Amino acid sequence: MTQLTGRMTWRRMTMAVMLTGALLVGTGVAAPVPVHAAAAEFSVKDTVSVSGMGELEVTPDVAYAELAIDTRGKTAAEAQKQNAVLFEKVKQVLTSKYGVQEKDLKTVNFSVNPEYKYVENKEPQIIGYQAQHAVRVTYRDLNRLGSLVDAATDAGVNRVVRIQFDTEKRADYEAQVLEKAVQHAAKKASTLAKAAGREAGAALTITESGADWSPIRVMYDAASPSDMKKDVASTSLQGGLIKLNAQVQIQYQLK
Repeated sequence: MTQLTGRMTWRRMTMAVMLTGALLVGTGVAAPVPVHAAAAEFSVKDTVSVSGMGELEVTPDVAYAELAIDTRGKTAAEAQKQNAVLFEKVKQVLTSKYGVQEKDLKTVNFSVNPEYKYVENKEPQIIGYQAQHAVRVTYRDLNRLGSLVDAATDAGVNRVVRIQFDTEKRADYEAQVLEKAVQHAAKKASTLAKAAGREAGAALTITESGADWSPIRVMYDAASPSDMKKDVASTSLQGGLIKLNAQVQIQYQLK
């Protein structure tokens, strides 16, 4: 009896639910629209999306000079010893005369390799050894950079690999160029909204595409500055201006 009563109660509830649904359909009552769907429709119809560009040119405040010493000897020890003697002279000039600190001298390459003589139909023969020691010098007194390179070559550097002009205030400059990019985007959004008879409101989304930083690199040929004409008084190195670009994408609400 108890099971029969339970089944009848379940059937009554099921019919009640079905009847309620039918009444809702019959009277044309619609289910409420989800809030997120309405918001999505609003974002499509009442927004404007634009991109903004920011550009900045700054004067370099630091240079990275990669200087190399190449020496040769009949044995690996001889080549390495000659290299060490010359490097000590170069280091002394850089630190004592130009104030370069130990932390601003970094070895970027050191090697001792055999040199071979190749004869047809014969095994290659070792005729000597070459030692190479390259250091990267961080220098901030750019007015004396040319003089530093000359002094280094006089002391023993026989290869200037490259010189790069850069800035140590990159974070500050990136903030400035991003601000310019946002201002540019805001101006474009205002122009587009006005043309459509609307006004640009608050920024809804902002996406940064990154900053393009272009330090200035001066490349040298295999010949060192010391091989140039002796009538040149000193090496003159100009860094020019460093360029920084940034781009943003912003979505604005339309009023």
